[in-house]
Amino acid sequence: MKYKVALVGNPNSGKTTLFNCLTGSNLYVGNWPGVTVEKKEGDLKNTSENITLVDLPGIYSLAPYSMDEIVSRNYLLEDKPDLIINIIDASNIERNLYLSTQLMELDCPMIGALNMMDVVEKKGISLDIKSLENSFGFPFIEISAQKETGIDELIQMVTENIKHPKKREMPKISPPEITAILKEFDELVQGKYAHILEHYPMAFRSIKLIEKDEEVLSKIHESFGLLADIYETRKKIESVSGHDVDSTIADYRYRFITRSIENATKIVRENTIDFQEKLDKVLMNRYAALPIFFLFMFIIYYVSITLVGAVTIGAIEWFINEVLIVNVAQVLGNLGAASWLISMINDGVITGVGAVLTFVPQLIVLFIFISILEDSGYMARVAFMMDRVFRRFGLSGKSFIPMVVGLGCSVPGIMATRTLENERERKLTAVLTPFISCGAKMPIYVLMASVFFTANQTFLVFSLYIISLFTVFVSGFILSKTWFKGADSGYLLEIPPLRLPKLKNTVTQVWQRIKEFLIRAGTIIFAASVVLWFLQSYTFGFQPVQSADQSMLASFGKVIAPIFIPLGFGNWVASVALLTGVAAKEMIISTMSVLLSGANGGFPAALSQVFTPVSAYSFVIFVLLASPCMAALATMKKELGNWKDFIFALAYQLGLAYGVALIIYQVGSRIFG
Repeated sequence: MKYKVALVGNPNSGKTTLFNCLTGSNLYVGNWPGVTVEKKEGDLKNTSENITLVDLPGIYSLAPYSMDEIVSRNYLLEDKPDLIINIIDASNIERNLYLSTQLMELDCPMIGALNMMDVVEKKGISLDIKSLENSFGFPFIEISAQKETGIDELIQMVTENIKHPKKREMPKISPPEITAILKEFDELVQGKYAHILEHYPMAFRSIKLIEKDEEVLSKIHESFGLLADIYETRKKIESVSGHDVDSTIADYRYRFITRSIENATKIVRENTIDFQEKLDKVLMNRYAALPIFFLFMFIIYYVSITLVGAVTIGAIEWFINEVLIVNVAQVLGNLGAASWLISMINDGVITGVGAVLTFVPQLIVLFIFISILEDSGYMARVAFMMDRVFRRFGLSGKSFIPMVVGLGCSVPGIMATRTLENERERKLTAVLTPFISCGAKMPIYVLMASVFFTANQTFLVFSLYIISLFTVFVSGFILSKTWFKGADSGYLLEIPPLRLPKLKNTVTQVWQRIKEFLIRAGTIIFAASVVLWFLQSYTFGFQPVQSADQSMLASFGKVIAPIFIPLGFGNWVASVALLTGVAAKEMIISTMSVLLSGANGGFPAALSQVFTPVSAYSFVIFVLLASPCMAALATMKKELGNWKDFIFALAYQLGLAYGVALIIYQVGSRIFG
């Protein structure tokens, strides 16, 4: 028999880390909501039973306000798992148990996994597990997913509860007078309206009807009878409590949680994490937080681009040009291969793909640093501090999260906007996230910096990062007042404790990002390099060309090149490179390397024939701000939900990129010549 177990918990409770521990899977692990957008599945390890674990998105409640909450709630109600593992951040137990009181209403067997117990112990706190079990009516177990302690015991408990589920009674959360009103409504629904949402658990159905839950009410096709009874019940509750119904229900949940925690908590020793609290006062200081963040980012770019690049770029280029290409030509020549085949492999495939792979070491170092900042809990603090800044420009701190994810790739960054409850902010963030440079664009910046700005490589790349943030702020302010008008949302984010990053998490995250980069290099860029080689090697009459200027590709490039003359790169090589970059941004480098490989001095020295320093900077600005690759565009269309917003976003991104690049070239060329 196949069993299904749902893993449910708040964002930042360690849910995805626990999922990896229980299944052996390697998923992306982050410290904010939005990483796990859809449910993931894996087989529970170290058990003889056939148990599938379903990792649901991190949620704060079962209210259908965000995409994450809708996905999790629909699964729990419609797929009806055999067991729920309710992961609870024990270091922030009161906030996390609010979701538990709602899960208790689903009439599904449940285990409470008290995570981060190592942090609780450092605070000098002891939790009485038996007391919690008596209060909440389901079993608890202490674990630390980060340190992988208590995992085997949890697996054993899951197996036992799956094979021998225990019936439990719902604890009395509300005072007697409110409980009596709720019981009366339960009996009314069971009798008079038993046919309505009959597959929903009774307690959950009644509470959601009383709360006038939009998702529940939308599924009711009834006369005004039920709505009238709901109205009368709400009046009774408000009369007894003196407050509105929603506040009353939430208040009684928290009172129940507070009483239960007080009975189960003991201070056994002195708090030993004072250092973390002192460090937080610096990292989250009102005035110092953002300068510290920018300092960290500058150091990251300096190490990954300048220091690592100085060692790796020359070595890899030497290997490709002096070893690989020479030996491939020699071997193929000895085998009697045709000259066109040797040219296609060397000047097309190896040159095109190799130009992209040259920058892999720098990307690895960059992703390692970003992963460490994420896994340590620092990025969650930056997101919290950014909320104050972002609100002035029509966004919220949650908008910062997709943008950080977008540093690796715009596709998951845009997908992460699903966690924003406010539709206006969700759409606006989806449009603005591509302005944050993804990993695929980084090699273009590094290439231009190494050729035209040798002494100031780090400053050039860091300036692009600052420009992208400035563009996000200005665009957010303008678009929130015009195209994406609407009310702002509140901001709720759990701040995880600062901790040493886990090596396994860092390796997993970096590998996932680099793997995507390498897959594109081995598929899209490989195929496109062959096509580009053919188009720049032959005329429309399929005759070999004496010069690339006579090729089919040049003929087409010369048609679109005049568009970019005001930006300083109105030549067919740069124009074609931008066009191929629509498939994948890495193709920009591959295209130019294929087209310029036969020039005097080779590539990248031949770039000086195509660009000046000012036009090179204008070019990277256009690449930075212009619309992303096809995959990101398709994702943006899906998240925006309609063609009108998508076409506007596309026009805005291209128009802004053209305008900013135009200003930079026209002003820069007059200053620097």
